[in-house]
Amino acid sequence: MSKVSSVFISLIFTIYSSVCLAQGQGNTPYSAFGIGELADETVASQDMMGGTGVSFGNSFYVNQLNPALVVKNRMIGGFKYVAFQVGLKGNLRNISYQDKIQQGFGMNLNNLTMAFPLLPKWAMSFSVRPYSIVEHNSVFTKTVVGSTEKVTYQYNNSGGISRFSYINSFQPFKGLFVGIEGNYNFGTIYKDTTSYLNSSATINRYTSRYSLTGKSVKAGIAYQQKLSKKWQLNVGGTYEISSTLSGKHLRHYSVLADAGNGPTIIQAPDTLSLRDISTAIPAKYKVGVSLESPFHWVFAVDYGVTQWDGIKKLDVISSQLLHNAQEINAGIEWLPNSNSTKYFNQVFYRVGFHQAETPYVINKTRIMDRSFSFGMSVPMGFRNPSYVDLGLSIGQRGVNSNGLIQENYFKVSASFSLLSAWFIKPIID
Repeated sequence: MSKVSSVFISLIFTIYSSVCLAQGQGNTPYSAFGIGELADETVASQDMMGGTGVSFGNSFYVNQLNPALVVKNRMIGGFKYVAFQVGLKGNLRNISYQDKIQQGFGMNLNNLTMAFPLLPKWAMSFSVRPYSIVEHNSVFTKTVVGSTEKVTYQYNNSGGISRFSYINSFQPFKGLFVGIEGNYNFGTIYKDTTSYLNSSATINRYTSRYSLTGKSVKAGIAYQQKLSKKWQLNVGGTYEISSTLSGKHLRHYSVLADAGNGPTIIQAPDTLSLRDISTAIPAKYKVGVSLESPFHWVFAVDYGVTQWDGIKKLDVISSQLLHNAQEINAGIEWLPNSNSTKYFNQVFYRVGFHQAETPYVINKTRIMDRSFSFGMSVPMGFRNPSYVDLGLSIGQRGVNSNGLIQENYFKVSASFSLLSAWFIKPIID
C-alpha cells in the first residue's frame, strides 16, 4: 500500500493554491482512478431529497433511478403527456491537503431525456447522460536526488463514459410497475503526464488514451399499497448487471518546448503502444421504501450497493483502491395544496440527507461522503404541468489527515421538465 499511497499523493498534491474552471464535475483527484467517478443517476428533484426515488415518483419529472416508474409520466388530469427533461449539475469544491488548498468549479449537462406514452399502461423513454466523469488536474514539484535542480510534474486527466439509455416501463396490474433499461456506453478517457526541469524549456509528455464501448442492462420494479384514503406505502428496487467495456489503449510520447508563448510540439508524437483492452462496470442494486400522501407528502429512504470487488479494473491502481461501496439516502417532499389557486401552493419543497461509503480505500481508510440537500420545484405558470427544479447540496468527503485529502463542496442541481399534452382532440365551440 505504500506505493499506492505515494501515487495517490502525487496525484492530489499541488504546490500552490489555485482556482480552476472545469467542464465536468469540478476538479477532484478521486476521478483520476480507473474509468473515473460514477456520475449521479438522479435528477434535481431527486437530489433535493438526498438522492431518493427508487420507490416513488410523480408525473412532473422523469424518474432516472428506477425504469419501472417512467410509466407514471403517462397521464396528468386525464391527458397523455410527452415529457422532455434537461438537467445540469455543477460542483464548487474546496480541496485541502495538509496546509495546501485548491478550489475548483465545474458544471456539466446531466441528462437529456424524452418520455412518452404508447398505451395506457406502457411508456417509453430515451436519454443521454454521463455514466462516469474524469476531471483532475494537479502539479507536483520535487528536487532531483543529488542536485538542487527541481523537476515539475503535471497530471491532466479528462473525459469519461457517456450513456445512451432506452427504457420500456409497464404497469401490468394496479399498483405494480416494472421496467427494463438497455444502455449503450461509450467514451474516451485521457490521462496525460507532463514533466520538465525548471531550468529547461524542454517538456516531455506521455499521453494515454482509452477509447471504450459496451452495453449494459438495468431492471426495476415498484409496488404501491393503499394504507388509507390519504396514505400509501411504496417499495421499489433496481439491479444493474455488471458488464464489459472494451476498446483500445493508445500510448504516445511527445516533446514540446516553451519559449514563453506556450508549449509547442518540436518532435512529432511517437506511438509507444496500441493494444486491445477491456474493463468492467460494476453491478449495482438499490432498494427503497416510502410513505406517501399523493401530491402532498413523501417520506423516503433508499439503500444502495455498488459491487466493485471481483471485477476487472482499468489499471493496477484502481484495482487496489476500488472496493464495494454502499450508500443510504433519506428525503422529504411537501406540496402545500395541489387544489389551491395560489401559485406557491403548487411548489414542491424538498430536503434530504445522503451518506456513502465511497469505493475508495486509501491508507487503509475508507473515504466517507456526507451531505445535506434542499430545494424546490416551481411550475412554469399557474396550473402549468412543466416545472423548473432547483436544488443545493452541501457536503464533505474524506479527511485532511493520514495522508488523505478533504473535499468540502456545494453541488447545484437544476432541471427543466417540460410536459406537453399528446393527442388532445381540439374542441370547436
